[in-house]
Amino acid sequence: MFKNKAGGKVMKKQMAVLMAMVMAAGVCAGCGSSSGTGSKAAAETAASGASSETETTGEEKKEDEAKDEKDKAEEAVKPERVKIKVAYHPHITGVGGILNAIDNGYFEEENLELELVQFTSGATELAAMASGDIDIGYLGVGAHVFAPQGQCTILALDSTDLSGEILVNADSGYKTMADLKGKNVAISAGTTSELVLSMALKLNGMERSDVNMINMDASGKVTAFMTGQIDSISIEAPYTDQIRKEMGEDKVVTISGSKDFLPEAVFTNSWVTTNKFLENNEDVVVRFLKAWLRGTEDRYNNMEETVQKVADYINTDYDTAYLVVEKTNWINNQELKKLVEDKTLEQWYGTIKDMFLDAGLLEEKYDIPAEEFVNLDYLKQAMQEIGVE
Repeated sequence: MFKNKAGGKVMKKQMAVLMAMVMAAGVCAGCGSSSGTGSKAAAETAASGASSETETTGEEKKEDEAKDEKDKAEEAVKPERVKIKVAYHPHITGVGGILNAIDNGYFEEENLELELVQFTSGATELAAMASGDIDIGYLGVGAHVFAPQGQCTILALDSTDLSGEILVNADSGYKTMADLKGKNVAISAGTTSELVLSMALKLNGMERSDVNMINMDASGKVTAFMTGQIDSISIEAPYTDQIRKEMGEDKVVTISGSKDFLPEAVFTNSWVTTNKFLENNEDVVVRFLKAWLRGTEDRYNNMEETVQKVADYINTDYDTAYLVVEKTNWINNQELKKLVEDKTLEQWYGTIKDMFLDAGLLEEKYDIPAEEFVNLDYLKQAMQEIGVE
């Protein structure tokens, strides 16, 4: 009996312990369930973050790869790097736009390297072109006489000139063109000076043979005039202003000039090349004109800054470099496009050819249509590619 009673007490105790353990296990199970949910949420959050980070890294990688592919594509279509020799004249019309295009990286964008060579005479410049020493160049008014003769092809108009003058010393007593009969008049052959003098003689009923034309370069004839070695000088800006500055305004008299022939006449400044260069370099010409157009537009919009740039480049002072500005008719890209589209530009080149004929500077056999020595197709393409409106 005792044994059974004791065994019953033991069993009760065991049952109590077992129930306590079950309850404890339940509590722990509850705790375990809560902890498991939190861990799962944390794991899911971490996984989401890792996934987001992976996606971001993947997107960045794709962007980098796309950029690399774009760079490779651009490099593949980038035109071949070419070095060209360009003739310039030492004033804002003859080099201003080019300097802007160089400084602002426009030629670099076209993968062109320029070697600039200075000229002050169109005749010598075209001789250098004929020998292959120059590829593209600026041409002043007077040298346009060589275009109908087949020595160059006109690519683009830069500006028009109003600065040609025939000067005499105030103390000479000369007041009209007729007073210069039999006198020594300095010119630079193949330049504006020769054209203006020839036109002035014809306007006054005179022949070229009525005066003694002395062919000299610009600096030489300026010195000769100021020292009294010649009777008169036909010359354009900036040299006209240099003479007045050094001799004094009251010591210099203008007896004729470019403005006497307006509006019938037009005095063009242009950019030219040769047919020989065009044969294998049409793309190079278009690329040159694209950069040049942007540079000349910068000149038009920032004239004073460009003047200073030119002054620094040709080693003169700002005021001297600026003198050409007031004696030039400037044309922006929008105006140039209009002149091309309505055929006005071709008409102008036809007019200047007629001026050479009338002045006796061009033989009748070269009386040809302007389109035979002017090719504006490359200019049109360049304007289209850079978006001139």
